[in-house]
Amino acid sequence: MTGIVGSNFLKVDARDKVTGRAIYPDDIYFDDLLYVKVKRAPHPHAYLRKLDVSKAEELPGVVKVITATDYPDLNKFGLIIKDQPVLVGIGEKMRYLGDALAIVVAESREIATRALDLIRVEVEELEVISDPLRAMDDDAPAIHEDGNILITHYLDKGDVEKGFAGADIIVEREYRTQHIDQLPLQPEAGVGLYDEESGVIKLWVATQWLHDTQADIAQSLGLPREKVRIIQPAIGGAFGKREDISVHIHLALAAMATGRPVKLTYTREESMITQSKRHPMIIRAKTGATKDGYLTAWQVEVIGDAGAYASSSPAVVHKGMYHCTGPYNVENVRGVSHAVYTNNTYSGAMRGFGTTQMAFAYESQMDILAHELGLDPAQFRLQNAYQVGSLTPNGQVLSRSVNVRETIKKAIEMSDWKGVRVE
Repeated sequence: MTGIVGSNFLKVDARDKVTGRAIYPDDIYFDDLLYVKVKRAPHPHAYLRKLDVSKAEELPGVVKVITATDYPDLNKFGLIIKDQPVLVGIGEKMRYLGDALAIVVAESREIATRALDLIRVEVEELEVISDPLRAMDDDAPAIHEDGNILITHYLDKGDVEKGFAGADIIVEREYRTQHIDQLPLQPEAGVGLYDEESGVIKLWVATQWLHDTQADIAQSLGLPREKVRIIQPAIGGAFGKREDISVHIHLALAAMATGRPVKLTYTREESMITQSKRHPMIIRAKTGATKDGYLTAWQVEVIGDAGAYASSSPAVVHKGMYHCTGPYNVENVRGVSHAVYTNNTYSGAMRGFGTTQMAFAYESQMDILAHELGLDPAQFRLQNAYQVGSLTPNGQVLSRSVNVRETIKKAIEMSDWKGVRVE
C-alpha cells in the first residue's frame, strides 16, 4: 500500500455522479417498456392454498400475470445454500412477508400496482416464529424441512477451564443486537430484455457479485450461464445488500414471458420487507481476568437470526464468533455459533460481516471488567491488545498491520484522556 494510503486519487465515477450524468437502473428506458410488480406473501408463515389471478388478468393494461404454475421447473436460489423459491406455488410454504406469489406485468407501474390488489390469496396460517430462541425449541414448528438450526460452528483454543480457574474475576453477560437495514439511496431496480432468437436474457441490474449472481440466475432458470448477461449500471449504494438476488430472476421471467423490455423498481417499503438486513445476534459472553488486568479465558455463544433464508448467514455468524475476543490476546477461548431460521426478513451481508455485532459485546465486556477491577479502561485495553506475533482465536498468527496499540494511544492523545499510563 506504499504510496496509496494518504494520497489523493481521482475517483473515476465522481464527476458523473455529482453532475447527474450517471445512469442508474431506474434511469434506463426502452421503447415498448412494460412495468413489473410482485405480489408478496400476506402472512409470514403459512401454506398457500389458493391463488386466484383472474381479476388481475382482466384489468385493462395488464399484459401477463406469472405464477409458479407457469414455470414449474424453477430451481431455488441463494448465495451459499439454494433454499429460496422464485415463486411460491400452491401447497407450498411462505416463510416471510417477502416471499413472491405472482409477478404482474403491465403497461404502466400504476396499473401493475392496482392489479396486485385484485389477486385473491387463501392461506393456512402457521405459528410465526420471530425469536431465534423459540425457533431452537424442540417443539417449534420447522420453518424448513431440515429444521430451524441452519448451521452450527465451534471454536476451541487452549484450555478454557484452566483459564477460568486462574482468573480473579469472571464477568458473564448477554448482549442483543437488532435488525439494521443497509438503506442504500437507490432501492433495488432493474430492466430486463429477452432476445428470443439467441435465447439470451440481458439484465441491467446492480450487483456486488457479478459472476456469482449470473450463475445463480442461470441455475434457477435452468439455463447455461452464457444465456444470462448482466450489464452493470451505476450502483446507488450497496453495503452488502446487493450481494443477494432481488429483482433479477423476476425480471428475467417477465421478459421471457412477454418478449418485451420490462422494468421492476422496488419502493422503499418493498426493499425493507424483502431484502437482507444486518443479523440480529444474541451473544452470551463469559470472560475471565486476573486482578492486575490480564485476560485469561473467553467463552462465547452466538445465536444469529438468519431470518427466512440462508443468504450469507453461515459465513456471517461463523466469522462473528471468530472475532469474539476482538483485538485482544486471550490464550484460552471456546465458542459455539448457531445461525437459526426464523420468519423474519432474511439476514445477509452488511459492512463488518458479523464483527460489528461482536464488537458491541467484547468492548462491553472489557469496560465492565475494567470497572470491576478498578483499572483504567484504556490501559486495560493496551496491556491486552494484539501485537505482531499474536495468535487469534482461530489460530492465525498476526505478522503485519497490527496497529491496535498505536490506534489506542492516538485516541488517548487526541481525546486528552486523563490518568492513563501509556508505554
